[in-house]
Amino acid sequence: MALASEMPLLDDEGGVMAVRCPSAGCGAVVNLINGRLDRHFVRGRKCEMSRVQVVVGEL
Repeated sequence: MALASEMPLLDDEGGVMAVRCPSAGCGAVVNLINGRLDRHFVRGRKCEMSRVQVVVGEL
């Protein structure tokens, strides 16, 4: 599980639809699917945070 602390992208109903990947060296804006980061790539390789469950909050 990971914590995304930056401002998430919200849909029209206020649901979180995307967050910035919290992995060091990544920082991609990634869609959330059922509370998990969608598969994404950093430097041509699948990011280690792909498919990790994310909680959105403040540090």
